[in-house]
Amino acid sequence: MSDETLVVKDLTVSFSTENGKLTAVSNATFSINQGETVCIVGESGSGKSVTSLSIMGLLPKQISTVETGEILLNGENLLEKSSKEMRNIRGQEMAMIFQEPMTSLNPVYTIGDQVSEGLRYHRKMSKKEALKYAVKALEKVGIPSPQQRIHEYPHQLSGGMRQRVMIAMALSCNPRLLIADEPTTALDVTIQAQVLEVMKELKKDTNMSILFITHDLGVVADVADRVVVMYAGAVVEEADVWQIFEEPLHPYTLGLLEAMPSVDGAIERMKTIEGTIPNATNLPKGCRFHPRCPFATDLCKETEPTLEIIDESRKVACWNYKELKKKEVI
Repeated sequence: MSDETLVVKDLTVSFSTENGKLTAVSNATFSINQGETVCIVGESGSGKSVTSLSIMGLLPKQISTVETGEILLNGENLLEKSSKEMRNIRGQEMAMIFQEPMTSLNPVYTIGDQVSEGLRYHRKMSKKEALKYAVKALEKVGIPSPQQRIHEYPHQLSGGMRQRVMIAMALSCNPRLLIADEPTTALDVTIQAQVLEVMKELKKDTNMSILFITHDLGVVADVADRVVVMYAGAVVEEADVWQIFEEPLHPYTLGLLEAMPSVDGAIERMKTIEGTIPNATNLPKGCRFHPRCPFATDLCKETEPTLEIIDESRKVACWNYKELKKKEVI
């Protein structure tokens, strides 16, 4: 049996809008092995969240269309599953942590009711048995006095506590795949570090796979085994985490790294990537990044590069990556 928990092949997702068809994700391809953490990085509008919602089957069906591709979870294509089958898979085989726990948790139900809901649905536990298990789940993610917390409501908990509740809910049925969509964005750095540590410990204990969506390269360095870089809906680079930081091959990846603040304070002015991400209804001809790329050539402006396999751990969609390496730009 393959050790790949998730395989996404040539995924293309579009939305119907007043201004015409908007292609949010174009031919995205990547995989996650068992026990591995893969981070998808990129600016807002790069297609990260649409990709994760496609995997979970949570895109609004009225306006979204998966035009091409496969999403294989444990070898089974999720795009062929019915709504009922997806409800059984969500929570049990895969689960998701959302960005803002205050809007994801139901304000009128207790913490205990919400953590135990998945256990009662998927594991057919009694309410008493599920609440007992919920206490253990809250304890596992580092929430103090869990016996008391199960009777409280979301507004009675801090932001960090609420995010831990979300993690406890997601992991209650021991899924093989956890999708975390910007789970630490709304938290201060101290609580962020604690939540990331909880996730790393739980991954070590359960050997689950994690798809981590973020724009924070500091978080990437802390949690990732492998990194997928997306730009304007397309995957432009994929590599092991140390390769991304030591030798980025795509100019966009290089731009993201150069835009990181320096801890030593030696640089007075931070570098930025000129321009903005293009509108998905009006993508530029050729390489999507060429209007913002300082290394763009005529070829880049005319023909879009495909994702080229460099070796077993590296892929890049750039016509000039070899020339950039020769110039020691990267």
